[in-house]
Amino acid sequence: MQIPVRSTPVQRCVSLSTFAQSALRRYATLFAPTPDVAARLESLAATLAEATDALTTRQAAYHAAVLALIAPRVEVKLIDLHADTVVRSVKRIAEEAGAAGAVFPAGIQPIVKPVGATEVAALRTLEGRIASATAWRDREAQRARIEAVRADYDRALLNRRDALAASSDARALRDDAKESFLDTYAAVAGAVRELFPRDRQRQDVFFDEVTAPRSEADDDEPDAPAA
Repeated sequence: MQIPVRSTPVQRCVSLSTFAQSALRRYATLFAPTPDVAARLESLAATLAEATDALTTRQAAYHAAVLALIAPRVEVKLIDLHADTVVRSVKRIAEEAGAAGAVFPAGIQPIVKPVGATEVAALRTLEGRIASATAWRDREAQRARIEAVRADYDRALLNRRDALAASSDARALRDDAKESFLDTYAAVAGAVRELFPRDRQRQDVFFDEVTAPRSEADDDEPDAPAA
């Protein structure tokens, strides 16, 4: 009799549970045990089903949270590219006005090379330099462009942060549900051993092998949340 462990894929846990529930209930109808044994088998099947339902619910929520993270991640990547494009455009206009030396004293690399919060901070500093370039007649229009893209970038980072937190929370809840499932499965296995002491063949008939062919045991673990 094998017992699933923390590393056992969720989908395999569900398969093992389905096997055990089916065996527990079918045994009661096929072998017609005493009423107390039949009631105990049904109780064990119901307990396992409840733990499995909780696990599958949490797993589905985790999948949904990981999928919901994709769009915010895409947004950050695109906004980063857009911000770099706007910075380059503003620099060309500043060069034409003879203001590039004051507005971009170190060029654009310190602004466009970073990604994320570092670039947002650089954009904010750039806004200040543009505002200070009083001799540049077009400075307010260009400052507004930088301000707008910086606000979009900041918003995208916040949305991605929130989505990451949501996926992390969903995974923690899934992991808790899996721990409860593993405890329940082990308890059911122990109860079966008590019902059929010293009868290893009868004990084993209620439980499938934990290790399965790769095609069956492939984990349905979603991609780990990434920035």
